[in-house]
Amino acid sequence: MRLWHYKIIKTMSRQHLLGQWRECLAITGAIKKHGEVNHATVNRLNEFSLDHLKLYTELVKQEMQRRGYKTSEKSHQKLIDDIGYDLETPIPFEENEEGDVFLDDGTELYAGFHDYRYLLQNLYMMQEKADTNQIEQEVWDNMLASVSKKYSELADLK
Repeated sequence: MRLWHYKIIKTMSRQHLLGQWRECLAITGAIKKHGEVNHATVNRLNEFSLDHLKLYTELVKQEMQRRGYKTSEKSHQKLIDDIGYDLETPIPFEENEEGDVFLDDGTELYAGFHDYRYLLQNLYMMQEKADTNQIEQEVWDNMLASVSKKYSELADLK
């Protein structure tokens, strides 16, 4: 299980974006079944309110819609049943020019988890995927360009 850093959702490959949707649904299922997640890469989610997961899921859904991908009624119902999140009533948020996302109360999405260090870890994993042709060079270049708006030094990862 993994929730890729929210700043790269808009530039993920098709495969990774659709995989992220499945991860969101798996995580909500785990929360429904166990009351929390229990997997090393996502245990930190337990430290945050469900609003963070709802917003993250919303960002994934919005990007899927922007690309013309559809989500099923079954997945919508699953989110309602699992965590009480109705996709028809999106969670309000703000996004600044640098791609920082904030919940309605001003809290940054997954602050302290989806931080600069976690972004670097994610980018290094994606860089390996680009180096081994698991994602297209264009996807990688767009990802770097996107995060470089805030962190210009990341453009050097090419």
